[in-house]
Amino acid sequence: MLKSPRAGILPFFRARCPRCGKGNVFVNKVMSFKKFSDTLDECPKCQLKYEPETGFFVGAMYWTYAVLVGLTVVLSIVLYQMDLFEEAVYIIPLIIVFLLPWVFRYGRLLMLYVVYPIMYKDLFYGKDDEL
Repeated sequence: MLKSPRAGILPFFRARCPRCGKGNVFVNKVMSFKKFSDTLDECPKCQLKYEPETGFFVGAMYWTYAVLVGLTVVLSIVLYQMDLFEEAVYIIPLIIVFLLPWVFRYGRLLMLYVVYPIMYKDLFYGKDDEL
């Protein structure tokens, strides 16, 4: 297979293409609360299709769920240590609602950075023409 270098961790946090690290993944900025979830069809730089099959991003729900459970556990421990555990019932949902656009986007990015190169090697790295 033709192995191209992966983009790395910085492009992940900047929401860039997992293959080239240059093209944007999302149409709008995260602070565009009405359209924060709009994803481009392909990378404008290397033409990697972001959704290799219909329903690919459904798996992002699992990543989002894992991040939200981890966030809830960490916030519960922190609020308990601050002696604010009783108020956690109100504080944690407010924090989650505020962070939801970021968590949603990074769930999709985790699908692109972790699952895509494993399940769709030919699309991600290119086909091996030497067979």
